Amino acid sequence: MSEQRIVVKVDRLHPAVAWTVAFTQAVGNTLAKAGAWAGATAQQCGTVVAVLMGPAVLSVYAFAVWSLTSEMGWTDSFPFTSGPLSSWIIWAGLAAAIHSAATILRRQRERS
Repeated sequence: MSEQRIVVKVDRLHPAVAWTVAFTQAVGNTLAKAGAWAGATAQQCGTVVAVLMGPAVLSVYAFAVWSLTSEMGWTDSFPFTSGPLSSWIIWAGLAAAIHSAATILRRQRERS
């Protein structure tokens, strides 16, 4: 008697199990496609950022030189008169960091 009840319950659960498996596979496929799209989009955005970092590096190096000449008295003023941005060392370090990041992105772009 109990075996017959178990078989009936399994037969009732079969559509739910099949639906769950199909749903899980569909979600997995969708996530795989989304991951591939995100990777391609990130690669394209990395290329754009690498190209735009060139003028940014030049600008930050210019601020470093301007700050240094302001401290030496060669120029009259610098926009940042106090605080951490008034030091040319901060600007030079920031420029070096952006330059190295641009170099890393450029190498990544050349690899792919």
